[in-house]
Amino acid sequence: MAPRARRRRTLPSLLALCALLGSLQVTFQVAPPCASERHYEHVGRCCRKCEPGTYMSSKCTATSDSVCLPCGRDEYLDTWNEEEKCLLHKVCDTGKALVAVVPGNRTAPRRCACTAGYHWSEDCDCCRRNAECAPGFGARHPVQLNRDTVCEPCLAGYFSDTLSSTERCKPWTNCTSLGATEARAGTNKSDVVCSSSLQSPKRSDEPQVYLPSLVILLLFISVALVAAVISGVYYRKKGKALTANLWRWVNETCGRLSGNKGM
Repeated sequence: MAPRARRRRTLPSLLALCALLGSLQVTFQVAPPCASERHYEHVGRCCRKCEPGTYMSSKCTATSDSVCLPCGRDEYLDTWNEEEKCLLHKVCDTGKALVAVVPGNRTAPRRCACTAGYHWSEDCDCCRRNAECAPGFGARHPVQLNRDTVCEPCLAGYFSDTLSSTERCKPWTNCTSLGATEARAGTNKSDVVCSSSLQSPKRSDEPQVYLPSLVILLLFISVALVAAVISGVYYRKKGKALTANLWRWVNETCGRLSGNKGM
């Protein structure tokens, strides 16, 4: 009889324990989760964070929600947050060879990059001028923004005679296509020199053809000018003589007429 009595007494205790555990399980399931990136726990509550582009002016209370305000000009926040102030955008200083490649807004940061001809260096956290390729080397294309120049040796048939961070190797001149012959072979630092022997006779003959004609033309102009000067002087003197003779004849005639009237 004693064992049965003990079993009857422990049974209600087990039932009470199961009921307590069941109520605790229900309580844990009903409680709101605060593990979300958009919520935070404060004063025993699970409160909403501020969305990107805003900051938290004041946290939630037992009776009110969080107060969020928008970021100002040149400020941003790109995540759900509890921040008391927004972050400042980077300044892309043109004096330091920086330029804005992404302007940025209230929800995204501004991104800077080095201007063309410069690249970012981790050694100084600054923009450095790109390396220049020596003659005999050309820059690999396409030239990548914010990357240093990659110089490659010029292959056979190509050359580079300048110091540049952007120019690639150039092909040798094709003398045959120009109707000329190759006078000097090209190298990785110099172009081919083409012979102009086919065009030299024409150029040397041009002065022989035009020089006599030019001399004759100049002589003709000189003779014409001299003749015009002589003619002008001659006719000017002749005109004066004619005028003097005319006046002399008029005076003599008038004198004879006067003498006849006196008689």
